[in-house]
Amino acid sequence: MACVERAGGGAVWTELSRWANTTAGRRLAKTLLAAALFGVGVKLWARRRRDQRRQRWSQAGKDVVVLHQFERGTNMPNLSPFALKLETFLRMAKIQYVVDTEEPQGVRGKCPWITINGEELFDSELIMDYLTKHFNNPIPEQLTPAQHGVGRAVQVMLDEHAITVVGYKRYVIDDMSYITDCFSKTYRNYIRVLRPLIISTVKKILHVMGIGRFSEKEAFFFLYRELRALEDVMGDKPFLLADAPSTYDAAVFAELTQVLLGCAPEVERYVRENHGVLVGYHERMKAKYWPDWQQCRAE
Repeated sequence: MACVERAGGGAVWTELSRWANTTAGRRLAKTLLAAALFGVGVKLWARRRRDQRRQRWSQAGKDVVVLHQFERGTNMPNLSPFALKLETFLRMAKIQYVVDTEEPQGVRGKCPWITINGEELFDSELIMDYLTKHFNNPIPEQLTPAQHGVGRAVQVMLDEHAITVVGYKRYVIDDMSYITDCFSKTYRNYIRVLRPLIISTVKKILHVMGIGRFSEKEAFFFLYRELRALEDVMGDKPFLLADAPSTYDAAVFAELTQVLLGCAPEVERYVRENHGVLVGYHERMKAKYWPDWQQCRAE
C-alpha cells in the first residue's frame, strides 16, 4: 500500500511539473510572484510610513501628549466614549496635547492611545493612571476612600455596561440609520461600502456580550435604570462626587454625551424630559472644559 501511495504521489508531482512548464503554468507563476512582491512592497511602505509618523510624533515636545483617536464627529468631538473621556481628562488636568487621526488604533487595535516622550500607551484607564502619576496628580482631588469607591463603581457601570446599550441601539437596532450622519465625511464614505460588515460584526460581539440577546425595551430598561442610579449618586452636587470635578467626571461626561447626542433622537428626548440633573451636569462640564465645542466638530 505504501508503494502505491508513493507512486501515486510521484505521478501527481510529475503532472504538476509538466503543467508548470506550460504557458498557463508560467503565467500563473509570474502572477503569484508579482502578488508576493506587491504584498512585500505594501508592507515595507506601511512600515516606512509608520516609522515616519512615529518620528514626527517624537518631536511634539517633552511631556506633550500625542492623542491618537478617531476623527471628529459632526455633533460631538468624538463618537468613541473612551476617546472623549481621555481628551476631557487632558483638558481637566491642563496637560498639553495634540490630536492625531492618521493612526487612531495603533498596534493593539485600540482607540484611543497616546504617545508621550517617545513611549506608546494604550487603554484610556491605563493612560489616565499613568498621566496622573507622571504629572503628580494634576486634578486636585480631596475624596475619601468611600467616594473613590463610588466613583469607580459609577465609571465601570457606564464604561462597561451602559455604553453597550448605546452601541446596540446605534449599530444593531437602528442599523446605523441615525449614527451614520454623525461620522466625519471620510468615515461616512467607508460606511457606505462596509455598513453590512460593520453591523454584522457589532451584532456578533454584542450577542456574545449578552446585551445583543435582548429586545430594545429590555435593553433600555438597563440603560434607564443606570441613568437613574447616576442621578441619585449626583444628587444636588454640581459634579459627580463633590463641589469640584474629579477624574471620574471625565468618564461620566463622555458617556452622557454618547447617550444624549450619539444614540437616537428619542433617547435624547427621554433624558432631557426625565433627567434634568444629568442634562444640567452635562452642560456644566461642556461649558467648563469644552468652550470650543463647536470648533471640535466635523462638518
